[in-house]
Amino acid sequence: PSQRVAEVANERWLEPPTEGRKLLVQSVTMLVGASVLYAAPEPVESGVDYQAEVRADGDLVAIWQRARNYTVVSSIPAVSEAMLDALPAWGSDRPLPPGYEVHLALPDTVTDRTRQLAADLIANQATPFAQARAIELFLRQYDYDLMVPEPPDDVVDIVDYFLFDLQRGYCDYYATAFIVLARLNGLPARFATG
Repeated sequence: PSQRVAEVANERWLEPPTEGRKLLVQSVTMLVGASVLYAAPEPVESGVDYQAEVRADGDLVAIWQRARNYTVVSSIPAVSEAMLDALPAWGSDRPLPPGYEVHLALPDTVTDRTRQLAADLIANQATPFAQARAIELFLRQYDYDLMVPEPPDDVVDIVDYFLFDLQRGYCDYYATAFIVLARLNGLPARFATG
């Protein structure tokens, strides 16, 4: 459940972490009427009074105020490939944060050849970032195609079909395949679109 709380202009409702983040100031002019204040994730301060919708754990859902012009400050990622490559793998020494287990779940339909491909792709990759990059580079070999036919009725696993039979497709195919290959290697991943 979430709740709305009143927040005051130009005061931080949250102090962002400094490591791996930087502040981004955005000036927004709305051309259409809206009550949502748009900002890059994660907004930490607004130039106008607003309502913040937050979950019980302090997680921000949205900020609300009808304003035509406003500024907002967001805390955005500021990491390099070297920083990402230096991160250790999840495991007994570094357990997944609570709730992340769902981002490792896989359907029962994942095939043996998909499992083997996932293992082969990361065989010589020492870090989680290198493993994710190897999966990405592998998927880039397939042609991007918006006009792919519907999968045949006998297809049980769409990722297997994309990786081994179709070998072309559009963003949903790539994203789904990446997620399955990542999760098979213990890399938490989720599908987001928009």
